[in-house]
Amino acid sequence: MPSQMAPWTAQQPAHLSQPVHGPGANPPQARWQPGAQPAGWNNGATTAPEQPAPGPPPNILDEPLTLDIPSHSAVTAPPIPPNPEKDALLRQLAQTLASIRQRSRQQNESSMAGLRAQRTAMVSAVPALQSEMSQLTQLSNALASNANILHEALHRADGVIDDSKNHPAPDIDELLVAPTVVSNQLYRLVAEERALGDAIFMLGRAVERGRISPAVFAKTTRSLAREWYLKKALVRKIGIGMGMSVA
Repeated sequence: MPSQMAPWTAQQPAHLSQPVHGPGANPPQARWQPGAQPAGWNNGATTAPEQPAPGPPPNILDEPLTLDIPSHSAVTAPPIPPNPEKDALLRQLAQTLASIRQRSRQQNESSMAGLRAQRTAMVSAVPALQSEMSQLTQLSNALASNANILHEALHRADGVIDDSKNHPAPDIDELLVAPTVVSNQLYRLVAEERALGDAIFMLGRAVERGRISPAVFAKTTRSLAREWYLKKALVRKIGIGMGMSVA
């Protein structure tokens, strides 16, 4: 079979086939070719869009007796014109409120110094109040304890009083008893001294009224005065011995 060989064509190197552009050379420009067509150009004829076939006309008698009313109208209402009376009233109200606010602010600023002083005084008085509260708490506890003791003593006293109703009445001389023998002696001497003084006084009144004679008065008064002096001296001695101040 004879071999078929393609015709030989001489090819030039790439660096020889492409033009060399120097610094001053212009780049190659595209040339128009007669057979070239612009992109997007269609040789075929343009076809018109197909129109749908019209349907039958609607039958008004077959439609329901309802009317579709749009929910909101597309026509907007005209704006409300401004009310000059309302604007004047609002302006006057704003001015009044501003003046009231200014007066309130001035009053608050004028009273702020006094309030600060009061706050400082109250803060400084807190420790004193706390100390007084603690003291009052201690005093309250002491008073409560004393009240309990007093109630117990009163209860015992009531019991003693109730028990004493069943006992016979004691002699007055048995009740007035001193704690020591010397005190009992002093008590008796003082009682006798006062009795002697009263007796001498009554003798003087009897002489004045003529109940007794002057001789009897002198004799009785002399003996009573002697005994009165002795009793008084003994009372003074016992009082000094017991450490009592005797006038």
